[in-house]
Amino acid sequence: MTQGQWRWRGMLGMGLLMLGGCAYEVGYDPAYVPDERPTYVADGALLIVMPEAQRQLVYESAPVSEVGSFTTITIPFGSIMQDIARDVFGSCFARGVVFAENRDRTAEYVLALEGDMQEFLYSYTRVIDEGFSVEEPTTWLVPEVRMSFDVRAYDPQGLMVLDRTYDSGVVAGPRYYVDSRPAERVNETLHATLHQFMLQVAADVRPLLVGSCDIRDLT
Repeated sequence: MTQGQWRWRGMLGMGLLMLGGCAYEVGYDPAYVPDERPTYVADGALLIVMPEAQRQLVYESAPVSEVGSFTTITIPFGSIMQDIARDVFGSCFARGVVFAENRDRTAEYVLALEGDMQEFLYSYTRVIDEGFSVEEPTTWLVPEVRMSFDVRAYDPQGLMVLDRTYDSGVVAGPRYYVDSRPAERVNETLHATLHQFMLQVAADVRPLLVGSCDIRDLT
């Protein structure tokens, strides 16, 4: 074994130790939310049904990968989902977004959304960028998440107009050199994935709003 291979193995070992035996906590960070927004504005309010149990939902688990398997992340899923939903849907419903425990028929809204998270998994994938043929191959980690949601939409009369399961598949975040902030890399990828979910839901409900309110397309 060459000196370069020993050096690489030592660097990798130190990096993986930085992922070992640690518990991390993350939270909502607007800097992680992409700039993309829905391409229309509906003249009405959106009601999002989010019971207290969903708002207080906290996820805590180790990754499903061998890399980082001795770490855990605590994620306040409920509050992150609420903040991202407010950000995305607040830009396409001119009268704002209202969060409620249930579908209150006395409230004024053009659409009500409710949903349940079905799955969330995360992992770290190790990538060797330049192979073993060089003295010091570059090693990176790629955070990955997968999640799925059941989403239902109701018109103001209580008729269900959408019932769909959204599955992100495996979403890879930007690769990064081994550092001491792996949880934030997962958190950033989580934000981007949730944001994409919300954009897809917004696109799917746009046809459902035709006839119930004025809609102004932005493109």
